[in-house]
Amino acid sequence: MEKHILEQYVDLQTEERDLLRRIQSVSDQIRNMETEGYMVADSVTCGRKGKKPLGTKKIQGFPYPDYISKRAKLRTYKMQLELADQKMLELLSEVELWIQEIPDSRIRKIIRYRFIDGCSWTKVAYRMGGCHTADGCRMAVERFLTEK
Repeated sequence: MEKHILEQYVDLQTEERDLLRRIQSVSDQIRNMETEGYMVADSVTCGRKGKKPLGTKKIQGFPYPDYISKRAKLRTYKMQLELADQKMLELLSEVELWIQEIPDSRIRKIIRYRFIDGCSWTKVAYRMGGCHTADGCRMAVERFLTEK
C-alpha cells in the first residue's frame, strides 16, 4: 500500500468532520427560521403627491425561497455524508487488512496512531512512550513505506 492511500483515509476523515459541521450549521439555521418566526420586513411608500409621500407601509413575510434552498442544501450535505461514509468504510477495511499484514508490531502501532486515529507525530511519539520522538516515528514509517 502506498502512503497516499493512507493520507487519503485521513483526508476522508477530515472531510466527514467538515460535512458534519456544515450539516449542523444549516440545521441550526433552519431550526431558527422555524421556531423564532424568522421574518423579512421592508417598508414601502404608498405613493406621492408632488414631492411628499402619502404614507409608508411595513411589509413582513416568511422567506420561503431561502428556507427551501437551505432545506435542499441540507439534503445535499446528508447525501454527501453518506457517500463519504461508504468510501471511508471501504478504505478503512482495506487499510486495516494491510496494517495487519505488517510484520513489525512497532510500525503497525505507529501507522494506526498516525493514519487511523489521525494523531500528530508528536502525539504518536507520546503514545508509543519510552524513547520515541516525533521525528523518529515519522522516519521509521517513511523508511518502511519506501522499502515496500
